[in-house]
Formats: sequence, C-alpha cells, structure tokens
Amino acid sequence: MFEKCKKADIIEKTGALICQSRVSVSRTGDVLLVIPRAATYKANSNYRVVFYDPVLGRVTCRCRLSASLPLPGGELCSLRCEVLEQLAQDQRRQDVKIPLGVNVMLHALYQPGDTVRAPESGVPATIVNISAGGVYLRTSLLMAKGRRVWFDFQPGEEKLTLSAQVLRAENASLSQNQILYGYGCKFINMLSKHETMLRSFIFQQQRQQRNQE
Repeated sequence: MFEKCKKADIIEKTGALICQSRVSVSRTGDVLLVIPRAATYKANSNYRVVFYDPVLGRVTCRCRLSASLPLPGGELCSLRCEVLEQLAQDQRRQDVKIPLGVNVMLHALYQPGDTVRAPESGVPATIVNISAGGVYLRTSLLMAKGRRVWFDFQPGEEKLTLSAQVLRAENASLSQNQILYGYGCKFINMLSKHETMLRSFIFQQQRQQRNQE
C-alpha cells in the first residue's frame, strides 16, 4: 500500500506527536518504521500513524507497533507497523493547499479577443498557494475562464513545466495603482512523476509550517 512512502508521524492517543519516522516496505509487504531510540511508546499497542505518501496523499491509519530493534550506531531503532484500519485520507479533491508567494513567468497562447498579448518570455505572476491538484495565481494578465496556461516551477532539483486551466477569475488588485487578477486553476496533463515530486514538496512545506507553529 505504501510502497512509495518514505515518511510518517506516530501519534499518541492524546493527539501528541510521539516522533517522526522513516518508512520502508519489505518485499512481503510489511511496513517497517525507523524511529529515534529515545522515542517512548508501548510495544504491541495501537497508535495512529500518519503516512505521507507522494501518490496516495496523507493517509491516517490505526496501527499496531511491535517491539523495537536497535540499529547499528545506537541512535535509531526499527519496528514493524501492522496497519489495522485506514481512518482518513486527504484525497486529490481534498488536497492540502500551502501558501507560497513564489514568483514565476506565466505563459498563455494568444486568443482572439485578448486585450494584451503575452510576450514569449511570459508575464510575471505570483503563486499565492499551491496543491497537488491546482494553483492560485496572481498576475496582471487578463484571461477568461477555461484559458490554459503554463509555467516553470522547481520544487526540488528538477525544474517542472506545469500546465493548468483557469477555473475562476477575480479582481486581486493589491492597490488602486496596480490592477491584478487572481486565477484559481487546476493542473492538467500532469505526469505521474511530476505529481509525485509536487506532492513531496507540499508535504515537506506543510511539515515545516506545522513545526514552526
């Protein structure tokens, strides 16, 4: 189930975070967690585990955790995680949005009726927030609902070209002297590899924001 998952949070019954863990799946399908040796939990008891899977999304399960086995080095240990029940999943239509504020160059093909022709280099735009399923952009370019756009985005080492379709448009001017438009868009024609990279980036950002809180 979690073949591509690399991270998970172990949650106490009170809702408190016990620790963060690394996830690996054996050839037989067993889920193994690597946790700090200093983490305190009761062996062979049930806990909530939140898996951060780049394909499935954020999946919360009720799991039974085995006794831990110390790993070489002394700081980490491993344990078997038996998934008993899936409690919740942030599905694609419920993707978590994270605020971003990253500037990109937005591209759109010229269409009859356009009041402004976008240059080949693109028009400056700001990613206000982003999820694995879509993005909210703010730009000076006036576009109608249904318009297709694309922009380059670099969530990690590799730069991605993301294509999207405008679902809604609104006035997003920050001042009277500068007219800006806000566009809620859904991603289209996204490669599964790119979706995995984008989900991983979003989960990392969400975790960082939660730790800062």
